[in-house]
Amino acid sequence: MLALMIFCVVAVSLTTALRQAIDTVILLRDDAQTRHDFENLLNEAAVTRLQPGKEDLMVGDGRIRYEREVVRLQPKTVRGELVPNLYEVTILARWQAGGQTRTSQVQSVIYQPSSG
Repeated sequence: MLALMIFCVVAVSLTTALRQAIDTVILLRDDAQTRHDFENLLNEAAVTRLQPGKEDLMVGDGRIRYEREVVRLQPKTVRGELVPNLYEVTILARWQAGGQTRTSQVQSVIYQPSSG
């Protein structure tokens, strides 16, 4: 009877540890995927003409949803001159993992010189 009880305790402990390991691997995979996607989306934003506003972005299999917000910045130089074509880009990632909604975001300031 004692051996059966010990076996059950060990089996439950092993199952719990295995579940935690799987959850950790999933969390690390999602983190790596969002970092990779953030890098790609910011690089794409740097080479395309930006327009202020929010938009949903489709990336990969759609498991992680991305939203990009572009805000035109209007800082001034020391001499009081307006700096044109400066944008703040915020990308928000949202996904479900482990029964919870997870989010991550990245921000960058991008200068786009005038064409022409």
